[in-house]
Amino acid sequence: MKKIMGILLLLVSTAVAADLSGKWSGTFRATGADHDIPQLFILKQDGSKLSGSGGPNEGEQYPIESPRIDDDKVAFEITTGEWKFSYHLKVSGPHLTGDLELTSADTRRTAKVALNKVN
Repeated sequence: MKKIMGILLLLVSTAVAADLSGKWSGTFRATGADHDIPQLFILKQDGSKLSGSGGPNEGEQYPIESPRIDDDKVAFEITTGEWKFSYHLKVSGPHLTGDLELTSADTRRTAKVALNKVN
């Protein structure tokens, strides 16, 4: 019985920890760059559906596109003018970390992303 309760507790805590709803703040750094770029995401998760927006701050937000959640992996895109940002992140408690691909008509760059849940 203790073993079953322990497993149930682990499953419940994992499900609660995986909720992405809220604000996520952090940075990305493009490969070869010498500074971090601020990021702020405002996300809403409803089961396996994800919606929201992201950008450098609350005043400049763009809707997320093509969101996908698969266990502890999250992927989505943001389009800002001529740039497309493709995020491939991993959830670890109140942290989202991973890779970003930035593409424009004639440029492709990669970056590392680190975000923390702020509420």
